[in-house]
Amino acid sequence: MHLKCNPGDKKAEILAGLESALAAYKAGTRCSCGAPIWVIGSSQVGPVCFTCTTGETDGSQDYEIDEACDKLRAP
Repeated sequence: MHLKCNPGDKKAEILAGLESALAAYKAGTRCSCGAPIWVIGSSQVGPVCFTCTTGETDGSQDYEIDEACDKLRAP
């Protein structure tokens, strides 16, 4: 979906960013506010949580990588 909306982006770069952010999440990287990082957002802008990225408090209706959905049990 991202590539359809951003045709100038390269698939390999998007996947590399996602893999890096997911590895950071699994390693326990946290946002500067202390919350678990939002992998999809962090793949584009660095290690940040959903709230610090979007300014919204409820990310339940937004996309996230399956392995990072359970933020209550984040490393």
